[in-house]
Amino acid sequence: MKPDGTNSFSTADEKRVSQEGNHFTEPDVKTGSEVKKCLQSDGTTWSYLFVHHSKVKGMEAQLTKDGRTYFVHKTIRYFKRMGKQKVQHKEIPTVSGLVFFQGFPEEIQTYLNKKFPRTHLCKNCSTGKVAEIKDSQMRPFMRVNETEPERIRFLLKPFHYYARNRILLRITSGELAGLEGYVIRINRDRRLVMDVGGISVTIAGVHAEHFEEVEPNGTSITDTNPFYQRNLQEREAIIDRYFHPVKTANEVAVQAENIDYLREYVLAELAQKRMDINKAWNTYTFIIKEIGYYYAPFIEQFKEHLDPIMREGGKVLQEMEQIIKSPHISPNDKTRYENDYQEILSQYEYLF
Repeated sequence: MKPDGTNSFSTADEKRVSQEGNHFTEPDVKTGSEVKKCLQSDGTTWSYLFVHHSKVKGMEAQLTKDGRTYFVHKTIRYFKRMGKQKVQHKEIPTVSGLVFFQGFPEEIQTYLNKKFPRTHLCKNCSTGKVAEIKDSQMRPFMRVNETEPERIRFLLKPFHYYARNRILLRITSGELAGLEGYVIRINRDRRLVMDVGGISVTIAGVHAEHFEEVEPNGTSITDTNPFYQRNLQEREAIIDRYFHPVKTANEVAVQAENIDYLREYVLAELAQKRMDINKAWNTYTFIIKEIGYYYAPFIEQFKEHLDPIMREGGKVLQEMEQIIKSPHISPNDKTRYENDYQEILSQYEYLF
């Protein structure tokens, strides 16, 4: 293990820009949605999870039977017309099965444990806790989905990526009143990018709305600071000793070696049957989360410098894919690993 005595990359001070925002290029995916059951107004929040898209229909059937309030966001695919036929479209679950639930996280997880074993609510990578979305934020989001679903787009990068050089704004007019985020431009369109439970989401066509600046003391530290206090388990604490902030090229190289060592260690333990597949999976998962925790805040400014670390992280992802393909795991474990892997990719794929 290498001593933890270095300083992290510093972020250069930059001037703020106007709320017209900057230009970004993101994948262009048309989206739609589906909302089931009546909404509640009892102060509960929304949480979400990822399931493999092939499992969505079965989950929806069970949720409807049990009278749960849920929301499934779906992609709308448009196909060119064949002969005299009109343009066709087909709705399919988006983001590999993104399902939102209304209720208290503990109660939702209890329900999932009973009906969908080994299915877990996603955590917000900015807080380390189960993601919670205020109902006041979800309602405008779902209204847009119902009326103009093509305005919604999921982004790959985390919310704090878009915060640099921008002013946090709150919409004060129209159906989106109350939503907070940063104004950016994607393909010449002015959009509001906001944090929905740790997922970066944009709403297009933000042109006529009125804005007000959000005061610095109007947001929680955990909303803007990508680091958070973690309550690590014993095994996680041991792995954490192999991760350190890096400043020089030599420190980056050493950190890359540490990640490679951890990966090789897991493979050796599996080969000697001293570690089962589940522990190996959890170790790989935590390694990826550690890379995100320590280095994601600096990837934009220092991407080339951090490449050796990210390459080693990519090898860890490959080992996770091999576990999913393994004939030695049960169908239930395979489903759980697939769901976990989709969640990992949704949060960290842009790093690798």
